[in-house]
Amino acid sequence: MDEFARLMSMEGVRPLNPTNEKPRRLTEAPSPVSSQGVVQTSDLLSGGHAWVRGPRARLALETALERLATEIRDGRSGWATGIHQDGKTVTLPASSGAAALLGTADRQSLRLMIVGGDGWTFVMHPLMGVATLDEDPT
Repeated sequence: MDEFARLMSMEGVRPLNPTNEKPRRLTEAPSPVSSQGVVQTSDLLSGGHAWVRGPRARLALETALERLATEIRDGRSGWATGIHQDGKTVTLPASSGAAALLGTADRQSLRLMIVGGDGWTFVMHPLMGVATLDEDPT
């Protein structure tokens, strides 16, 4: 267990799929893809906040980047930030796409990647391959 996972556990954040708990439908269901090939936030995380992993985490990242690009084209603000284990932040090249972003995260050993826009936030732990994408609480 890495330091980030240990801290999450100490803070009471629920694990993804503890052995004594039945896996959530969200991690078992096939990827909900719209006709444009983008996951809708409401489809991805219906029923509240949840973490997805593996290919679904990658799809959530691609969806967040598409959403960010749309917002920037529409003149709204958005951002992509990486966080190192020591808490230092770096601006991420969100316009470069998911592969470039994941490559940057790997090369720089980022612990978290955060992409956000007008009323939504995406968070990913690239080393664990888990992510969440949801509307910000109002």
